[in-house]
Amino acid sequence: MEIVEGETSCAGKKKHKKKDRNRSVFIFFCILPAILFLVIFLYYPIEETFRLSLTKTTGLSKEVFVGTDNYQRLFHDEEFFAGLKHVFSWAFWSIVIQLPLSFFIAFSLTYYSNRFTRPLQAVFFLPNVLPSAITAMLGKFVFAPNYGLIVSLGKVLGWKWLASIDFLGNPNLAFWAIFAIATWAYSGFYVIYLMSRIEQIPRELREAAELDGASMWSYARRIVLPELNYPLRILAVLCTVGSLKLFDLPNMMTTGGPGNATVTLGITLYRHGFINWNYGKAAAIGVVIFVLSLVFTILQFSLGRKKDEAI
Repeated sequence: MEIVEGETSCAGKKKHKKKDRNRSVFIFFCILPAILFLVIFLYYPIEETFRLSLTKTTGLSKEVFVGTDNYQRLFHDEEFFAGLKHVFSWAFWSIVIQLPLSFFIAFSLTYYSNRFTRPLQAVFFLPNVLPSAITAMLGKFVFAPNYGLIVSLGKVLGWKWLASIDFLGNPNLAFWAIFAIATWAYSGFYVIYLMSRIEQIPRELREAAELDGASMWSYARRIVLPELNYPLRILAVLCTVGSLKLFDLPNMMTTGGPGNATVTLGITLYRHGFINWNYGKAAAIGVVIFVLSLVFTILQFSLGRKKDEAI
């Protein structure tokens, strides 16, 4: 009898092991497409970019290993430093202007929720789904020097000083003109995301705050903002990384001009890689963008984690 029970137990263990093995094989084949996708479209391009950054090539010519020569040349490139300055400035003002503005709109729409809230959500999010080319065309229509919306408005109102301003041709104004269009185009996503997170805050907290006599802004500052600590951190990372990769709007509205007034790292990379055919230097700029994005992402989440632990 004991022998039969032992054989049954052994057979059960073998069956269980076979079932686990089959499950592991099934899981492996399920995630294999995702692994292949990451290797082919993410990890290999990153590795190839790092390798190309150490060479001198036009993409068609033979690759010549030059070591860190491309990186050393970047330190003597005025256009590269102008692009670096602009993306840092863009990231800073995005966090300082776009995120608070988006929070104000999201909180207001949620706090005063009514039948117009959903249509307004669609209105704010609409610019975010427009192709960058259309957004850039609308931006040029607004700020064009001769026929632009602002210039036409200045003519109608008789404000010659406004009608005479060339927003996109003035080195001191071009950056802010593009930033204004970007704020209109990108803030819709932040608004919708923050609204979805605000709506997850228990209704009881707001009712308790109102019973205690808390004002709207007191409720926002003491309850809503602490609850949005992590979502705002994510949006700050998106702002920073998006700024480092910024290319489409400045390129289509001003091509980086006038001079280098609106040039970005993305535009500099494009010029070196596809206009000057210097793939090695373009790859080096790509590596700089990747490293900076990684560093700022880790830094922002690390600082946020320390703040959470302090609280």
